[in-house]
Amino acid sequence: MLLDIFRRGALYTLVGVLTSTAFAGAATGAYVERRSSPVVVAYYVDADQDSLTTLLTHGHRISWIITTNFTLLDLTGRLYGVHDPEVVEAAHRLGSEVHFRVANFVGGDWSRAVAHAVLTHPAARSQAVARILLVLDAYQYDGVNLDLENVPPKDRAALSSFVAEVSRKVHARGKTLTIAVPGKTQDWPDSNWAGAFDLAALGHASDAIIVMAYDQHWSTSAPGPVAALPWVEEVAQFAAQEVGPDKVLLGLAFYGYDWPRRGHAVGVSMREAEHRAARSGARIQWDQDAHVPYFKTATRTVYFENARSIEHKLELATRHSLGGIAAWRLGQELPQVWDVVSAYGGPQHTNIPAPP
Repeated sequence: MLLDIFRRGALYTLVGVLTSTAFAGAATGAYVERRSSPVVVAYYVDADQDSLTTLLTHGHRISWIITTNFTLLDLTGRLYGVHDPEVVEAAHRLGSEVHFRVANFVGGDWSRAVAHAVLTHPAARSQAVARILLVLDAYQYDGVNLDLENVPPKDRAALSSFVAEVSRKVHARGKTLTIAVPGKTQDWPDSNWAGAFDLAALGHASDAIIVMAYDQHWSTSAPGPVAALPWVEEVAQFAAQEVGPDKVLLGLAFYGYDWPRRGHAVGVSMREAEHRAARSGARIQWDQDAHVPYFKTATRTVYFENARSIEHKLELATRHSLGGIAAWRLGQELPQVWDVVSAYGGPQHTNIPAPP
Protein backbone atom coordinates (compact mmCIF):
# COMPACT_ATOMS: atom_id res chain seq x y z
CA MET A 1 0.00 0.00 0.00
CA LEU A 2 1.44 3.35 -0.97
CA LEU A 3 1.31 6.08 1.64
CA ASP A 4 1.61 9.51 0.04
CA ILE A 5 4.10 11.51 2.11
CA PHE A 6 5.62 14.61 0.58
CA ARG A 7 9.18 15.81 1.13
CA ARG A 8 9.52 19.41 2.29
CA GLY A 9 13.23 20.01 2.68
CA ALA A 10 15.93 18.10 4.50
CA LEU A 11 13.95 17.75 7.71
CA TYR A 12 11.33 15.51 6.14
CA THR A 13 11.55 11.91 5.03
CA LEU A 14 9.64 10.31 2.21
CA VAL A 15 7.67 7.19 3.09
CA GLY A 16 7.76 4.54 0.43
CA VAL A 17 5.66 1.43 0.14
CA LEU A 18 4.42 0.14 3.48
CA THR A 19 2.33 -2.91 4.25
CA SER A 20 -0.54 -3.02 6.69
CA THR A 21 1.54 -5.23 8.99
CA ALA A 22 4.51 -2.89 9.22
CA PHE A 23 5.89 -2.50 12.73
CA ALA A 24 2.89 -4.14 14.37
CA GLY A 25 4.25 -4.88 17.83
CA ALA A 26 3.03 -5.39 21.36
CA ALA A 27 0.78 -2.81 22.96
CA THR A 28 2.91 -0.60 25.19
CA GLY A 29 0.94 2.63 24.88
CA ALA A 30 1.31 5.77 26.87
CA TYR A 31 -2.42 5.85 27.49
CA VAL A 32 -1.95 2.99 29.97
CA GLU A 33 0.18 5.26 32.16
CA ARG A 34 -2.20 7.33 34.30
CA ARG A 35 -0.91 10.12 36.47
CA SER A 36 -2.42 12.83 38.62
CA SER A 37 -1.66 16.23 37.06
CA PRO A 38 -3.70 17.77 34.22
CA VAL A 39 -2.41 17.22 30.72
CA VAL A 40 -1.13 20.22 28.74
CA VAL A 41 -1.55 19.73 25.00
CA ALA A 42 -0.52 22.05 22.17
CA TYR A 43 -0.87 21.84 18.40
CA TYR A 44 2.32 22.29 16.38
CA VAL A 45 2.35 23.79 12.85
CA ASP A 46 5.47 23.09 10.82
CA ALA A 47 4.94 26.01 8.42
CA ASP A 48 5.45 28.54 11.24
CA GLN A 49 9.00 29.03 12.52
CA ASP A 50 7.55 30.51 15.72
CA SER A 51 5.83 27.19 16.37
CA LEU A 52 9.19 25.39 16.29
CA THR A 53 10.83 28.06 18.45
CA THR A 54 8.10 27.69 21.06
CA LEU A 55 8.40 23.91 20.99
CA LEU A 56 12.14 24.05 21.58
CA THR A 57 11.78 26.69 24.30
CA HIS A 58 8.75 25.43 26.18
CA GLY A 59 8.40 21.79 25.16
CA HIS A 60 9.38 20.65 28.65
CA ARG A 61 6.17 22.30 29.90
CA ILE A 62 3.93 20.43 27.45
CA SER A 63 2.56 16.92 27.96
CA TRP A 64 1.59 16.24 24.35
CA ILE A 65 2.50 17.91 21.08
CA ILE A 66 0.03 17.31 18.25
CA THR A 67 1.54 17.75 14.80
CA THR A 68 -0.73 18.91 11.98
CA ASN A 69 0.85 17.36 8.90
CA PHE A 70 -1.62 14.67 7.82
CA THR A 71 -4.77 15.24 5.78
CA LEU A 72 -7.43 13.07 4.16
CA LEU A 73 -7.38 14.83 0.81
CA ASP A 74 -9.85 12.98 -1.39
CA LEU A 75 -12.90 10.74 -1.48
CA THR A 76 -10.86 7.50 -1.52
CA GLY A 77 -9.56 7.81 2.06
CA ARG A 78 -5.93 8.31 1.05
CA LEU A 79 -3.83 10.02 3.70
CA TYR A 80 -1.29 12.62 2.63
CA GLY A 81 1.28 14.33 4.81
CA VAL A 82 4.81 14.84 6.01
CA HIS A 83 6.67 13.18 8.81
CA ASP A 84 9.32 15.33 10.47
CA PRO A 85 11.59 13.04 12.51
CA GLU A 86 13.55 15.92 14.02
CA VAL A 87 10.42 17.50 15.52
CA VAL A 88 9.33 14.16 16.95
CA GLU A 89 12.78 13.50 18.39
CA ALA A 90 13.06 17.03 19.81
CA ALA A 91 9.70 16.78 21.55
CA HIS A 92 10.55 13.37 22.97
CA ARG A 93 13.88 14.69 24.29
CA LEU A 94 11.96 17.44 26.08
CA GLY A 95 9.67 14.89 27.71
CA SER A 96 6.59 15.47 25.55
CA GLU A 97 4.58 12.81 23.79
CA VAL A 98 3.94 13.39 20.08
CA HIS A 99 0.57 12.67 18.50
CA PHE A 100 -0.36 13.32 14.87
CA ARG A 101 -3.56 14.97 13.71
CA VAL A 102 -5.71 13.51 10.94
CA ALA A 103 -7.88 16.22 9.39
CA ASN A 104 -10.16 16.79 6.41
CA PHE A 105 -8.79 20.28 5.76
CA VAL A 106 -8.57 20.50 1.97
CA GLY A 107 -7.80 23.55 -0.16
CA GLY A 108 -8.08 25.97 2.72
CA ASP A 109 -11.41 24.66 4.04
CA TRP A 110 -12.94 21.73 5.90
CA SER A 111 -14.20 19.32 3.24
CA ARG A 112 -17.67 17.98 3.94
CA ALA A 113 -17.44 15.68 0.92
CA VAL A 114 -14.23 14.04 2.19
CA ALA A 115 -15.65 13.61 5.68
CA HIS A 116 -18.83 12.03 4.31
CA ALA A 117 -16.92 9.64 2.04
CA VAL A 118 -14.48 8.49 4.71
CA LEU A 119 -17.24 7.93 7.24
CA THR A 120 -19.83 6.24 5.02
CA HIS A 121 -18.16 4.63 1.97
CA PRO A 122 -16.76 1.24 3.03
CA ALA A 123 -13.72 1.29 0.72
CA ALA A 124 -12.76 4.87 1.65
CA ARG A 125 -13.27 4.18 5.32
CA SER A 126 -11.18 1.02 5.23
CA GLN A 127 -8.37 2.78 3.40
CA ALA A 128 -8.42 5.77 5.80
CA VAL A 129 -8.21 3.50 8.85
CA ALA A 130 -5.42 1.43 7.33
CA ARG A 131 -3.34 4.47 6.45
CA ILE A 132 -3.78 6.07 9.85
CA LEU A 133 -2.45 2.88 11.39
CA LEU A 134 0.45 2.74 8.94
CA VAL A 135 1.65 6.16 10.09
CA LEU A 136 1.21 5.17 13.73
CA ASP A 137 3.13 1.93 13.21
CA ALA A 138 5.92 3.33 11.04
CA TYR A 139 7.01 6.25 13.21
CA GLN A 140 7.50 7.08 16.86
CA TYR A 141 4.13 8.71 17.45
CA ASP A 142 2.39 8.19 20.77
CA GLY A 143 -1.15 8.74 19.59
CA VAL A 144 -3.66 9.92 17.01
CA ASN A 145 -5.84 13.02 17.10
CA LEU A 146 -8.88 12.96 14.81
CA ASP A 147 -9.95 16.44 13.70
CA LEU A 148 -12.85 16.00 11.29
CA GLU A 149 -14.85 19.20 10.95
CA ASN A 150 -17.87 20.29 8.91
CA VAL A 151 -19.23 16.74 9.15
CA PRO A 152 -22.81 16.40 7.82
CA PRO A 153 -25.25 15.98 10.72
CA LYS A 154 -26.75 12.95 8.97
CA ASP A 155 -23.37 11.23 9.49
CA ARG A 156 -23.61 11.43 13.29
CA ALA A 157 -23.82 7.66 13.85
CA ALA A 158 -21.16 7.00 11.21
CA LEU A 159 -18.75 9.42 12.91
CA SER A 160 -19.19 7.73 16.29
CA SER A 161 -18.71 4.31 14.67
CA PHE A 162 -15.58 5.45 12.81
CA VAL A 163 -14.01 6.86 15.98
CA ALA A 164 -14.78 3.65 17.86
CA GLU A 165 -13.16 1.57 15.10
CA VAL A 166 -10.01 3.69 14.97
CA SER A 167 -9.85 3.80 18.75
CA ARG A 168 -9.95 0.00 19.11
CA LYS A 169 -7.09 -0.42 16.67
CA VAL A 170 -5.04 2.40 18.14
CA HIS A 171 -5.51 0.99 21.63
CA ALA A 172 -4.46 -2.45 20.38
CA ARG A 173 -1.10 -0.83 19.68
CA GLY A 174 -0.96 0.69 23.16
CA LYS A 175 -1.41 4.25 21.86
CA THR A 176 -3.78 7.15 22.59
CA LEU A 177 -6.80 8.27 20.56
CA THR A 178 -8.34 11.73 20.96
CA ILE A 179 -10.90 13.63 18.91
CA ALA A 180 -11.41 17.37 18.50
CA VAL A 181 -15.06 18.43 18.85
CA PRO A 182 -16.86 21.77 18.40
CA GLY A 183 -17.63 23.86 21.44
CA LYS A 184 -21.35 23.66 22.16
CA THR A 185 -23.55 24.28 25.18
CA GLN A 186 -26.17 21.63 24.42
CA ASP A 187 -26.73 18.83 21.93
CA TRP A 188 -28.10 19.97 18.60
CA PRO A 189 -28.31 16.83 16.41
CA ASP A 190 -29.58 18.86 13.44
CA SER A 191 -26.97 21.62 13.72
CA ASN A 192 -25.18 22.07 10.41
CA TRP A 193 -21.72 22.38 12.03
CA ALA A 194 -21.95 20.59 15.38
CA GLY A 195 -24.84 18.15 14.98
CA ALA A 196 -22.69 15.18 13.95
CA PHE A 197 -20.81 15.16 17.25
CA ASP A 198 -22.42 12.90 19.84
CA LEU A 199 -20.15 13.78 22.75
CA ALA A 200 -21.26 10.91 24.95
CA ALA A 201 -20.50 8.32 22.26
CA LEU A 202 -17.26 9.98 21.19
CA GLY A 203 -16.08 10.30 24.77
CA HIS A 204 -16.83 6.65 25.44
CA ALA A 205 -14.79 5.55 22.41
CA SER A 206 -11.77 7.83 22.85
CA ASP A 207 -9.26 8.57 25.59
CA ALA A 208 -10.25 12.23 25.61
CA ILE A 209 -12.17 14.84 23.65
CA ILE A 210 -10.52 18.14 22.82
CA VAL A 211 -13.33 20.67 23.10
CA MET A 212 -12.65 23.60 20.78
CA ALA A 213 -13.92 26.26 23.15
CA TYR A 214 -13.09 29.09 20.78
CA ASP A 215 -14.38 30.80 17.63
CA GLN A 216 -17.46 31.93 19.51
CA HIS A 217 -17.00 34.83 17.10
CA TRP A 218 -15.11 34.13 13.91
CA SER A 219 -13.79 35.71 10.73
CA THR A 220 -17.19 36.12 9.05
CA SER A 221 -19.23 36.94 12.17
CA ALA A 222 -19.80 40.27 13.83
CA PRO A 223 -16.91 41.38 16.07
CA GLY A 224 -16.80 39.84 19.51
CA PRO A 225 -14.77 37.65 21.88
CA VAL A 226 -13.11 34.57 20.44
CA ALA A 227 -13.85 32.80 23.72
CA ALA A 228 -15.84 34.74 26.32
CA LEU A 229 -15.37 33.16 29.75
CA PRO A 230 -19.10 32.62 30.52
CA TRP A 231 -19.56 30.86 27.16
CA VAL A 232 -16.42 28.74 27.69
CA GLU A 233 -17.77 27.69 31.07
CA GLU A 234 -21.07 26.58 29.55
CA VAL A 235 -19.18 24.62 26.88
CA ALA A 236 -16.98 22.96 29.50
CA GLN A 237 -19.91 22.09 31.74
CA PHE A 238 -21.84 20.48 28.90
CA ALA A 239 -18.85 18.44 27.73
CA ALA A 240 -18.10 17.31 31.29
CA GLN A 241 -21.73 16.30 31.74
CA GLU A 242 -21.61 14.18 28.58
CA VAL A 243 -18.24 12.41 28.96
CA GLY A 244 -17.04 13.06 32.51
CA PRO A 245 -14.72 15.94 33.40
CA ASP A 246 -11.51 13.90 33.40
CA LYS A 247 -11.95 13.11 29.70
CA VAL A 248 -12.37 16.77 28.70
CA LEU A 249 -9.39 18.74 27.39
CA LEU A 250 -10.41 22.37 27.22
CA GLY A 251 -9.37 23.99 23.95
CA LEU A 252 -7.68 27.38 24.37
CA ALA A 253 -7.25 30.02 21.69
CA PHE A 254 -3.76 31.51 21.43
CA TYR A 255 -5.02 34.06 18.90
CA GLY A 256 -7.61 36.70 18.07
CA TYR A 257 -9.41 38.36 15.15
CA ASP A 258 -9.12 41.81 13.61
CA TRP A 259 -12.41 42.93 12.06
CA PRO A 260 -12.56 45.83 9.60
CA ARG A 261 -15.63 48.04 9.51
CA ARG A 262 -16.79 46.02 6.50
CA GLY A 263 -15.65 42.62 5.32
CA HIS A 264 -14.09 39.56 6.91
CA ALA A 265 -11.75 39.52 9.88
CA VAL A 266 -8.19 38.23 9.73
CA GLY A 267 -6.67 36.04 12.40
CA VAL A 268 -3.90 37.57 14.51
CA SER A 269 -1.52 36.14 17.07
CA MET A 270 -1.41 37.58 20.58
CA ARG A 271 1.82 39.40 19.72
CA GLU A 272 0.45 40.82 16.47
CA ALA A 273 -2.70 42.04 18.22
CA GLU A 274 -0.61 43.99 20.71
CA HIS A 275 1.59 45.34 17.91
CA ARG A 276 -1.46 46.54 15.98
CA ALA A 277 -2.76 48.32 19.04
CA ALA A 278 0.60 50.03 19.55
CA ARG A 279 0.92 51.05 15.90
CA SER A 280 -2.56 52.56 15.85
CA GLY A 281 -2.21 54.27 19.21
CA ALA A 282 -5.25 52.40 20.54
CA ARG A 283 -5.56 51.55 24.22
CA ILE A 284 -6.04 47.87 24.98
CA GLN A 285 -9.12 47.49 27.15
CA TRP A 286 -10.51 44.67 29.25
CA ASP A 287 -14.00 43.28 28.64
CA GLN A 288 -15.29 42.74 32.16
CA ASP A 289 -18.07 40.39 31.06
CA ALA A 290 -16.08 38.25 28.63
CA HIS A 291 -12.79 38.46 30.58
CA VAL A 292 -10.75 39.07 27.42
CA PRO A 293 -8.75 42.01 26.03
CA TYR A 294 -9.84 44.07 23.03
CA PHE A 295 -9.30 47.41 21.36
CA LYS A 296 -10.99 49.55 18.77
CA THR A 297 -9.87 52.13 16.24
CA ALA A 298 -11.89 54.29 13.87
CA THR A 299 -11.91 51.47 11.33
CA ARG A 300 -11.20 48.21 13.16
CA THR A 301 -12.22 46.06 16.16
CA VAL A 302 -9.80 43.50 17.60
CA TYR A 303 -10.57 40.83 20.20
CA PHE A 304 -7.84 38.46 21.28
CA GLU A 305 -6.45 36.43 24.19
CA ASN A 306 -3.53 37.12 26.51
CA ALA A 307 -1.98 35.63 29.64
CA ARG A 308 -4.65 37.19 31.85
CA SER A 309 -7.58 35.77 29.84
CA ILE A 310 -5.87 32.37 29.58
CA GLU A 311 -5.34 32.34 33.34
CA HIS A 312 -9.10 32.74 33.87
CA LYS A 313 -9.75 29.75 31.62
CA LEU A 314 -7.13 27.66 33.41
CA GLU A 315 -8.82 28.48 36.71
CA LEU A 316 -12.09 27.31 35.14
CA ALA A 317 -10.46 24.03 34.05
CA THR A 318 -9.18 23.50 37.57
CA ARG A 319 -12.49 24.35 39.20
CA HIS A 320 -14.34 21.84 37.02
CA SER A 321 -11.65 19.15 37.44
CA LEU A 322 -11.11 18.84 33.70
CA GLY A 323 -8.50 16.42 32.37
CA GLY A 324 -6.43 19.24 30.95
CA ILE A 325 -6.14 21.84 28.21
CA ALA A 326 -5.27 21.90 24.50
CA ALA A 327 -3.96 25.07 22.86
CA TRP A 328 -4.38 26.12 19.25
CA ARG A 329 -1.60 26.78 18.56
CA LEU A 330 2.13 26.99 19.35
CA GLY A 331 3.81 30.15 18.11
CA GLN A 332 0.83 32.46 18.48
CA GLU A 333 1.14 33.08 22.21
CA LEU A 334 3.04 35.65 24.24
CA PRO A 335 5.83 34.33 26.52
CA GLN A 336 3.88 35.25 29.66
CA VAL A 337 1.29 32.63 28.77
CA TRP A 338 3.75 29.89 29.69
CA ASP A 339 4.07 31.21 33.22
CA VAL A 340 0.35 30.69 33.86
CA VAL A 341 0.29 27.39 31.97
CA SER A 342 3.20 26.08 34.05
CA ALA A 343 1.43 27.05 37.25
CA TYR A 344 -1.61 25.12 36.05
CA GLY A 345 0.01 22.02 34.60
CA GLY A 346 2.98 21.30 36.79
CA PRO A 347 4.92 18.26 35.52
CA GLN A 348 3.85 16.84 32.15
CA HIS A 349 1.38 14.26 33.39
CA THR A 350 -2.16 13.22 32.57
CA ASN A 351 -5.09 12.02 34.63
CA ILE A 352 -7.09 10.71 31.68
CA PRO A 353 -8.66 7.37 32.61
CA ALA A 354 -8.03 4.11 30.81
CA PRO A 355 -10.60 3.30 28.09
CA PRO A 356 -13.44 0.96 28.99
